[in-house]
Amino acid sequence: MKLMYEEQFGPVLPITSVKTTEEAVRLANDSPLGLQASVFTQNIDEAMVISDQLQAGTVQINGAPARGPDHFPFQGFKDSGLSSQGVRWSLEAMTKIKSTVINLPQESYQAGI
Repeated sequence: MKLMYEEQFGPVLPITSVKTTEEAVRLANDSPLGLQASVFTQNIDEAMVISDQLQAGTVQINGAPARGPDHFPFQGFKDSGLSSQGVRWSLEAMTKIKSTVINLPQESYQAGI
């Protein structure tokens, strides 16, 4: 179903039936997108195993996808974006640490003193 693999900009919920958890994970990971996913189950151990297998930046367990930019990063996977976004992560993404070394003809300090 084409709708399942394209980014929607509206209130759309594609639904399909699967027979196994493995099939559900495979269908989810077949998408070129991977911003967020949701897992609904009463078994937290199973939820964690599924979360580890999903190629998504954020996996909500027993909740709808949501963005909390001030609480957790907005992760981009695959065609859904690059790296992390959110206040702290955006600042880090726009900052580059640089070292400059000046080699003087003689030492200008005594190391370890």
